[in-house]
Order: sequence, then C-alpha cells, then structure tokens
Amino acid sequence: MGQTVVRTKDEIPDERYRKMVLTLMDKQAGREVATAEVFGQCVLHAPTVEDKIRITRYQGEELKHFQLIGKLMADLGVDMDAYVRDRQKAGSRFTGNAEDAQIADWIDATLFNFMIDRAATFQLTEYTRGSYAPLAKANEVILKEEEGHKSFGEACLERMCQDAATRTEIQRRFPKWFVASMRIFGRAGTPGNKYCVEVGLKTRDSGAVAAGYIDSIRPVMQRL
Repeated sequence: MGQTVVRTKDEIPDERYRKMVLTLMDKQAGREVATAEVFGQCVLHAPTVEDKIRITRYQGEELKHFQLIGKLMADLGVDMDAYVRDRQKAGSRFTGNAEDAQIADWIDATLFNFMIDRAATFQLTEYTRGSYAPLAKANEVILKEEEGHKSFGEACLERMCQDAATRTEIQRRFPKWFVASMRIFGRAGTPGNKYCVEVGLKTRDSGAVAAGYIDSIRPVMQRL
C-alpha cells in the first residue's frame, strides 16, 4: 500500500491495517482515561482553588479526548461502553501496577503532569502525520490542549525546585514518573513498529520518538 492516505474507514485496505489502527487507538484511548483518573487524584492535592480548577479542566479535556478516539473505535465496531467498564483502573497503563499510580501529593501531581503529558505530545504528533486520516485529524485537536497541560507542569516544577529540600525530593521521585512516561512509547524495533512505518501510520520507530522526548526534557532538568 505504501503510504497512501486512508481518508475514511471504508478505504481501509485490509484486515491487518484495520487491526493496527485499532491497536493504536486502544492504547491511546486507555491512556486518555488513565490520565483523567489520575488527574482526579491530583485535584485533591492542588494547593490553590485556581490550581484545582485548572486540573479539573484538564481532566475534562482528557475525557473529551477519549470521546474523540472512542467515536473512531466505535465506527470500527468496538463496544465503547464495555471498553470503559473494563478500564476503570486504567492507571496501571502508566506504571504497570494500578496501586503504584497513586498521587501522594503535589510533587507527584506535578511530575505526572510534566512528564506524562509531554511524552503524550510526542507520541500523538506521530499520529497527526499518519496515513489514517480520521485518527490524524482527531489528534490535531487533542494536541492543542495537551500542549497547555505540559506547560503548566513545567511551570509548577520550576517554582517547586527553587526550594532545595523539595528539589531533592523531586529528584528522588523522578525515576518512577520517568519510567511511567516512557511506557507511553512502547518497545522499539518491534514488527508492529516496522509495519506502522511501512504503511505510514507512524513516521518513526518508537525508539526515535522516545529519544526526541528525552532530548526535550533534558535541558529542563539541567536548568532546574
């Protein structure tokens, strides 16, 4: 097929392509729900009413993102009501352990916001360039809001790192949330990655996308 643009579900060329599109959307939809759930925990620890309002708005936006992807999945025959029921504890999508995805305080909330949303922008940018037009268009809308999320996380992190003791604690917790953010990209060099690049669903292997994400946070971490 090469990298021909697939404009609608009716233009999907074969079952392999359809299954891969559904796999990509399944992973994304699960993360959108998971992020909304974790943002619900973040609200409890937000230090000001303004921060609570902002995080609540982010939570609503993540659920709206889920609806956008969910509609595309439903168009391909997925029962989205069942999908939501089966993923009520989707926080495990980040750490592999639902219990480990708990937000203990505003430090956890800030690291989650800074790293998870930033990683998501790199992954979703790949989809906006992809050959399945409905997914590409949906992610163009989603990306505009995700950019604001990661910027808020970075600003909060910068303020918190001005205190030496807090900065030390942030450094201690950094590996946990860094690993969680890397899980967004999946494993590099897999047959699925190769197929996605071949048919244009992605422009790069997951390893290259993850490397770009790491390059983007490195100067921030050095500055702080």
